[in-house]
Amino acid sequence: MKRTLVIYIFICAVILSACYYDVEPNTTCDMSNITYSGTVTSILNLNGCLTANCHGGTNPASGIKLTDYNSVKFMESRLYGSLNHSPGYIAMPENAGKISQCEIDKIKAWIDSGAPNN
Repeated sequence: MKRTLVIYIFICAVILSACYYDVEPNTTCDMSNITYSGTVTSILNLNGCLTANCHGGTNPASGIKLTDYNSVKFMESRLYGSLNHSPGYIAMPENAGKISQCEIDKIKAWIDSGAPNN
């Protein structure tokens, strides 16, 4: 009985020592110096939006080209709605989860500042 209790306590200690909580690092979203050329194009590029298979190249998906300022400016409200997976918009990236909330917030901040060509 005593031996069984010791083994039971040992097994519980091993199991409990393997349990821990992953704590996400305390990261903040740097919302300073948001520009079209440095921020918006980088977000679109890093998430594959500017590839030939998506909204770049000579035959962009759904005829929506996002490779130049005028095209992005024209699509700004649809761009935000799609990236944010808002109701009434086609969720982008297609067949994938949302891009990071920080990236969405940066695009929204750029739009809210008048979508300048900077």
